[in-house]
Parts: sequence; structure tokens; C-alpha cells
Amino acid sequence: MTRKNQFRRSGTRLQRQGALWFQQTRVAGVTFLDEAQDAGVTFAREVKAASAKLGATAGRSAQGFQKALHKEALDWQALVLQTRDAYQSALEQRLQGVERQAVGAREALKPGALEITILESARTVLEQAQTRVDDRLGEATKPAKPVAVKAATKPKPAKASAKKGQSPLRGYDQLTAKDVVNRVQRLSGPQVTAVLEYERARKKRATVIRAVEQRLAAAS
Repeated sequence: MTRKNQFRRSGTRLQRQGALWFQQTRVAGVTFLDEAQDAGVTFAREVKAASAKLGATAGRSAQGFQKALHKEALDWQALVLQTRDAYQSALEQRLQGVERQAVGAREALKPGALEITILESARTVLEQAQTRVDDRLGEATKPAKPVAVKAATKPKPAKASAKKGQSPLRGYDQLTAKDVVNRVQRLSGPQVTAVLEYERARKKRATVIRAVEQRLAAAS
């Protein structure tokens, strides 16, 4: 095969490939245009539907808002009328009360009525005074009750304090100063005195002696 034939075949192949590419590109372009047109139509329809829906929703909202405003206006109007009527009624009642008081005062200031009022007040005071006098006379005329004389009670003998040298509490020598101070607060007077004498004679703890003396001073 000569070189000239090779060039011819190569050019033929390139021509076929170019024609195929052009045809495929043309088909793809037509398909794109068709799909773009369909998408544009669909988009336009959707936009139109959405716009219509938005307009309808806005219209219903506006109507609802208008109705709410109208209802509020009616409620305010009714409230104002009720307030005016209530204020007028209260004012009329107040005026009627003042008028009744004026009539009562005018009637009470008449000469006959004033005299009757004074006499009734005096009679009430006299009746109350007579009642108190009768009560005092009744109490004065009652026989006196005999006074019962109670037998003199003999004082209870105080418990004897612990014998000299004897422990005032069980296990006293084993108790700490804190234990003794705590127990002293619950002891009787003679027992506290016994603790003081025993402590002064034996351990001579200043804390215990001071607490016992304060206990005795508080009990005296």
C-alpha cells in the first residue's frame, strides 16, 4: 500500500468521525432544546399555580384579619356602653342615697322628732343604769360563802446530802469533768451541794467547781 492510499483512507476515516460527531451533537442539541422547553413550560405552570395559591391564602388571611378587627371593634363598643350604663347607674344610686340621707336629716331636725329622739336616748340610758343598780344590789344581798380553811401542809423534808466522804454519784471518781458538769444540770439542790463538797475535798477540778457554783446560784 502506497503512502498516498494511506492518506486517503485516513482522511476518509476522519471525515466519517467528524460527520458522526456532528450528527450526535445535533441530536443532543435538539434533545436539550426540547427538554429545556418542556422544563420552562412546567416551571411557568408551577409558578402560576404557586402565585394563585399565594393570592388565595393572602386573601383569606386578609378577610380573617378584617373579621377579627370588626369583632374587636364591636366588643369595645359594647364595653364602652356597659361602662357608661354602669357608671350612670352607680351615680344615680349615690344621688338617691344622698337624697334619702338629706330627707332623714330634715325629718330628724324637726322639733317634735328631735324631742322624741332625745327622750328615747335618755330612757335607754336610765334603763341601763337601773339594770346595773339591780345587779349590784343582788350581789350585795347574797349570803357570803363560808371560806374553807385548808389544813397546813407540812413541808417535805429535803433529801439528806451524801455523807461526808461518800461519792455523791455512782462511779463519780471515773467520770470526766465534762460528764459531771452535764449531770449536775439534772440534779436536785442537795445533790448539787454534795457534788460541790465532794469535788472540793477530792479532785478539786476548777471547771466542775465553777459549774456547780453557777448551778447553785441559779437555783437560789
